[in-house]
This record gives sequence, C-alpha cells and structure tokens, in this order.
Amino acid sequence: MKPTPWIIKFFLFLTLGLLIMGVVNFMLDPFQQYRKAQFYKPIYDNERYLNPGLAKIYEYKQVIIGSSMTENFILSDAKDILGFNKPIKFCMSGATAYEMRIMLDCAYQHRKIDAVIYGLDLFSFTGNTTRLFQGDGSLPFYLYDNNRLNDYRYLLSFDTFKFFVDSFILSKPAVTFDFNRMYQWQHKLSESAFNGADRIMEWKLKEGFNPDYHGDEYSLVAMKANIDVNLIPIVRNHPETTFYIFYPPYSILAFKDMQSKGWLSTVQQFKQHLFTQLAQYPNVKIYDFQVSEEVTCNLDNYKDLLHYHQRINTWMLKQMQNENYLTKDNAELEKFNRSLSTNIQECVTKIYSKQK
Repeated sequence: MKPTPWIIKFFLFLTLGLLIMGVVNFMLDPFQQYRKAQFYKPIYDNERYLNPGLAKIYEYKQVIIGSSMTENFILSDAKDILGFNKPIKFCMSGATAYEMRIMLDCAYQHRKIDAVIYGLDLFSFTGNTTRLFQGDGSLPFYLYDNNRLNDYRYLLSFDTFKFFVDSFILSKPAVTFDFNRMYQWQHKLSESAFNGADRIMEWKLKEGFNPDYHGDEYSLVAMKANIDVNLIPIVRNHPETTFYIFYPPYSILAFKDMQSKGWLSTVQQFKQHLFTQLAQYPNVKIYDFQVSEEVTCNLDNYKDLLHYHQRINTWMLKQMQNENYLTKDNAELEKFNRSLSTNIQECVTKIYSKQK
C-alpha cells in the first residue's frame, strides 16, 4: 500500500521545519558555540550551556570557576588586584566538582591558561564523583566536546531559539549584558537584603541550616573521592597554571550548624586531605577565608546563611594578592581549624547576647 499524501506532506513539512530551525539557530547561535555574537549583545546567563561556547571562541588566559560563591567576582578587579590580563568566568550556580572538571577540561582543550581561581565550595564536593547538580541529563555534554556531529541537539532545539527570544528581545537589566560582571547576581538584590537581623531570623526559623549532613553523600569518603578524581588530575596535568584555591567564607551560623550536626569535623579532615594531596605541587595556593572573623561573624555581609556580598569577592582578591589566609603548612592548617572553632563559639555567643 502506498503512503497516503497527507503522510508524505507531514514528513516533508516536518523535515522543512527542522531544517529552518537548524539554520535559524545556527545563524543566531545564542550560546555562541561557533562565533561571537555579531548583531546583538550577548547575555551572560544559563551558564552550563553558554560556558563551553565561550571556552571555544573567547580569548582568555585566566579563569575564575566555582559555584554561586564565585559569580560575583568582577573581572576588572581580577585585573587590577592580581594583574590578570585576560580573565574570564566559567561559574555555574550549584556547580559540582565533576561539572567543574568537565568545564576546565574543555577550557584547556582550547586555550593556554596561566591562572585559575578555584572556589572550593564544600557542598560541591559532596555526593558521588559524577554528580550533576540538577540531576542526570542536566549538563549538555555534547556542547563540551569537539564533535560537531552531535550538535544537532543544539541546532534543532526549540529551547535554543527560545533562549534567544527570552534573552535578547525581552527587556533585561543592563548588567546581564556586561562581560565584566558576567553571571553576577548582586544586582538582583537591594543593599537592605544584606542584614544581620534577617539572618538571625532565618536561622531561628530553619532551626539550623542543613538537615542532611549525616547522609552518605556528606561522608569524608565521598568528599575525598571528589578531590582525588575531580581536582588532583587537573592540577597534576597543568603545572604551567597557578591555582588559587579558596574556601568560601560562609556565615558563622552555617558553621555553627555544621558543628552542631557533627559535619564540621568531617570538613576539617577534608581540608587536611586536600592540603596533603596538593602540598607536592608548587603551583597551588590554598586560601582558607572561612577563618576570617571580620567576614563570617558580620552577618550584614550575607543575603542568606551562605552567600556573601560582592564586596567580599573583591576583599578575597586583595587577600590573595597579599597572601593572607594562605595555608602554608600543617601547622598553619591546624591553626586555621582551631581559629574556626573559636570563632564559632565567640561569634555565636555575641550574636545571641545582642538578641537578649
């Protein structure tokens, strides 16, 4: 039996529609996979899809990478303070250690990198060594490789076109088009959002911060595995790169919760393992900003129990420049661990005394 005419027409229209979609997406290229934006201002959003394109076509020599703890770094600050000449950010909100490894591997395939500022968010190193923050299928691996044949998922996707429409035609804040402040979230908040009274209220309402510290994904075994699989090989394979690895300074109330639920001791052992594994590499500097009382104990620096104001990102760059909070040896590491425990006790006592 011959196919009926309507079936033939259906497949012809479907094929034609897909062809048109592919050509349109190729020309628009909203995730800049093939070329820099030509006739529109690119928006710096949807990091997991945009980053691999930027890694392939942009010029850069220094990389800032990490979770939301790194999104508020300003590239001009990195230039002025650390002397970077061509920095870029490959941040991903909620980034896991595995996602950061995939991203850095992609960047190293396309550029020589002098320096990497690596935000070692403790939560990024929990779970298994191939964990994706948004679950299976959430990272478009086909954009991170050099195989153009699998780009059909990008070119034939209506979501690709929809991103162009949503981002480049509809009204967006000017800062979202600013490469210098790419991926920044600071502009979404008023200054009044950063205040200690709200943080204390948040603490009381949540009765702590995270109830899941006792899960297997938060175990020392899991965190060590993520170091060994997702960070050490990158450092070992790239002696030409200086790695500025830093622990983000969460608020002291977050550390109090870790301590109360027994996870702080795991964190301290994790830091010991990291230092032991990386001590042999002269191109690595480890900064522990979590022991900074002036930052963590001032709750006016925070929009929630973890995320700090953009001024803290600038402050961290200055500390790196002056090599403050640098873990130089085991004695310094033990000192930092003791300092954090002391800060928790003293700062939380002061916070509660002010509430009485």
